[in-house]
Amino acid sequence: MREFPGADAREFPGAHAREFPGAGPADRAAFRRSSPPLVRLRSLDRLTRQHPSGPLVVYTAFITLLLPAGFTASGAVIGTVLVLAGYTAWTLTEYWVHRSLFHWKAAPGTAMARLHWTLHGHHHDHPDDRRRLVMPLAVTIPIALVLCGLFRLALGTNWTAFMAGYAVGYLLYDMLHYHVHHHRPRSRPGRALRRWHMLHHFADDSRRFGVSAPWWDHVFGTGDAAR
Repeated sequence: MREFPGADAREFPGAHAREFPGAGPADRAAFRRSSPPLVRLRSLDRLTRQHPSGPLVVYTAFITLLLPAGFTASGAVIGTVLVLAGYTAWTLTEYWVHRSLFHWKAAPGTAMARLHWTLHGHHHDHPDDRRRLVMPLAVTIPIALVLCGLFRLALGTNWTAFMAGYAVGYLLYDMLHYHVHHHRPRSRPGRALRRWHMLHHFADDSRRFGVSAPWWDHVFGTGDAAR
């Protein structure tokens, strides 16, 4: 039974032994692939699992609608600037949500600890769970609709170009997160992103919060520790 592709013993010696003392490779791999329920109601728990094709189809269509509307409303130059600004805003969101929300420290055994595990802790316990490597549409669609309203209030007719860039960033993040977990990237940037994220999982989860945009870790001092 194969090991998790991004974290075998050659890359991170002893990591799995620390996490699963006394367990064999097959047991560790099965645990990482397992998919425990996040909520008790089975019908609701189904909404926490998502095939990667879902966000790929939905947000590609969303971006396809937003981009021409954005350039029509803002013009080519300003529209391009807004798309890039929206993408940059997403990369900051990705970093800070991962760092501050997904990795806040809650007292063990408390309701907040359970909430933290539901939001993100389960992903660190079961990182090979294929149906929980992208955010479920049941979560992201309502958030996207709220953001559309907020960006429209803040930017007026320029909101569509900004939201297009933000959505591009989000979609890249979701697909890259799935890719680095589920595949072995062949390109040099892909291998670097995969190793960066696996170090977050299996070496030090208090560092390397950027998944698609690791440069923010260098800006905010959470990249590779000083040697």
